[in-house]
Amino acid sequence: MPDLPKAVVDEQGHPQFGVYRGIPEEIDLSGLGHPYSRNRLGEFLRHKRWMYIFATTDEIQIAGAIVDAGPTGTGFLSVTDRATGEKLADASRPGGTRPLVRVSNKPAAGHRSHYVLPGTLMTARADDRDLRFQASFHLIPFLPMLSDPWIDLDLWLELDAHDGITAVSEIAGSPPMVTTTAKNAALPVRGQLTLNRDGHSTEFSLAAGLGGFDFTSGFLPRETSWRWAFSVGQSADNRSVGLNLTSDFTGMGGRSGENMIWLDGVPHRLNPSADISFDQTEPLKPWHITTSDGAVDLIFNPMSVHKESLNLGAVRSNFIQPAGHFSGSVRVGDERIVVDALPGVVEDQDILW
Repeated sequence: MPDLPKAVVDEQGHPQFGVYRGIPEEIDLSGLGHPYSRNRLGEFLRHKRWMYIFATTDEIQIAGAIVDAGPTGTGFLSVTDRATGEKLADASRPGGTRPLVRVSNKPAAGHRSHYVLPGTLMTARADDRDLRFQASFHLIPFLPMLSDPWIDLDLWLELDAHDGITAVSEIAGSPPMVTTTAKNAALPVRGQLTLNRDGHSTEFSLAAGLGGFDFTSGFLPRETSWRWAFSVGQSADNRSVGLNLTSDFTGMGGRSGENMIWLDGVPHRLNPSADISFDQTEPLKPWHITTSDGAVDLIFNPMSVHKESLNLGAVRSNFIQPAGHFSGSVRVGDERIVVDALPGVVEDQDILW
């Protein structure tokens, strides 16, 4: 992969389409030229940003996100017990608006994002070394004085441990749009999670865990859908592994440059045409993830599922994200990487926003 350009949009307003090794200091789309530029109202309605984090230890999996979608926003956090498959915690806070929800243009060092409502606080802050994701949810939102914090998370991901990637992509349409994503996977994590349930407090150390993040910023169509798979862990021969695969992204088809595997911190591109299939009536049945060249052949076995369904007429969302384990293999060059019970998530997203 080539190194990053100086900016994802050049001085003439041209997007620097491609997949690059590294993560830029800032992803600024304000200088886009014709036909990708938007007026002020178009930027407000169509510019979407989010910071998503995933972390796993031998005991639990954690997934969460802060989403700044312009007119609306959301935040969620879910925790799954890896041994039993029990969903230990699952909190969604849809419907927040700016300035209560905000995600900055900086994907790594200097990143700032937050989701703030009574009884809910989520923040992400990064410097050159670490991305710190904190979350506190009260069991009774908007009336925090009636309940103690239900979920209290302090998670650190070591940003400088491995090489991240950045993809700048065109979404076909009239007019076309530009989306960017910066990701890193299989990063060392540390921190602590406290869950207060049924009068009992349980603490989980996140030391010796692995994690990753997905920062996305782009102009997305009013109707947007995609499927996604993300995983971190150890291969059968004890190498650190990170996986990122996207399928059927609206207006992008089989051109997903972000499809990637990290081996011991080094990213390797995978075929841009992936297929993520599952039984939509029973999402807890196994999912199948493949690429058109046969390099990826994975089965995902769900344990629990995070769901969100919102219908406000002008805005609606149907979103499922099961947590579970991947098994199978991924071919990188002439080598086949075997994984078994690799922790991660899959996702099916369909939005009108």
